[in-house]
Amino acid sequence: MARGMSNPEIAHSPLLGTETVKTHVSAVPAELGARDRTQAVIAAYESGFVTPG
Repeated sequence: MARGMSNPEIAHSPLLGTETVKTHVSAVPAELGARDRTQAVIAAYESGFVTPG
């Protein structure tokens, strides 16, 4: 999410399906108290969970 990848791009792995990624990605904003995916990514950067680059 923080790298701007779509759900199918995130799921491009033998271990994850698109529906699994969709389920988890849709839960992240609620867990962080964010309004949407963008606000969740901002919160991740501001908290230091994700670093630029």
